[in-house]
Amino acid sequence: MRAPILSLILLTGVSACVLGHRGVVALEADYPLAGIDAIRLELPDTPLTIVGSPTATSLSLSGYWSAVGGSQQIAADNVTAPALDFARDGRFAILSAIIPLAARDLVDLELTDFTMPADRDLEIWSGLGDIQVAHVEGNISIDLDAGHIEVFGGAGGVGVRTGAGDLEIISTGNVSGSTRSGQIHVVQEGVGGGDIVMSALYGDIDVELAADANLDLQIAAGGDIRVQTSTVSTVTSRRFVREVGNGAVKIWLEAPYGRVTVRLREQAAP
Repeated sequence: MRAPILSLILLTGVSACVLGHRGVVALEADYPLAGIDAIRLELPDTPLTIVGSPTATSLSLSGYWSAVGGSQQIAADNVTAPALDFARDGRFAILSAIIPLAARDLVDLELTDFTMPADRDLEIWSGLGDIQVAHVEGNISIDLDAGHIEVFGGAGGVGVRTGAGDLEIISTGNVSGSTRSGQIHVVQEGVGGGDIVMSALYGDIDVELAADANLDLQIAAGGDIRVQTSTVSTVTSRRFVREVGNGAVKIWLEAPYGRVTVRLREQAAP
């Protein structure tokens, strides 16, 4: 089912540029989410900043399509060819982009504003582009070929993966993720904190714990391993395993060519 696009306005027509001619079309859309628990985004390579709102009842976005072509008419045809499609399947919805194959390498999507209800689950599948998600408190899942990922929220759990890029996560929920090349920084929030299971092949991992009373620490690193809490204090290398209290909170970290630091949040450097 296709949801209505509220406005599609030709902004600049087409103008000559070094690569030929360029067209830009404004995009604005609003998709009601009544009866929808989870949303998946399958969009072209583009940076995304998504903000959850406790008062929102729909997914709202604005931005623009841009395209190039060898003539004014071709550029105009290319920029008006793509469209967004919003499909429902029970309580699940997918927002995807439909771009004709002939125009796929000539069209770019830029979203300047993107809001959604804070309590929904969110999945993002994309290729290239930095992703930032804030104040979305459902489950958050992000899978990128390359790009930095920042998540502030995700009480329902956070799962992220990027082939190349840093991960920055602040959450009260369980957190898991990996990057092949990049730095990882995770901050636990809440009273006891959730599980943290992270892997950085070429990069360091820095974890700030909300509490250290009940930990299952399993850490492997090519460089230094530093754990500094009120219950554990060590500087070692290669591998460190320790159970504290009932071991209810997993802190499983792997950095084969990097360093790992674990500390209490109050001990974080300013």
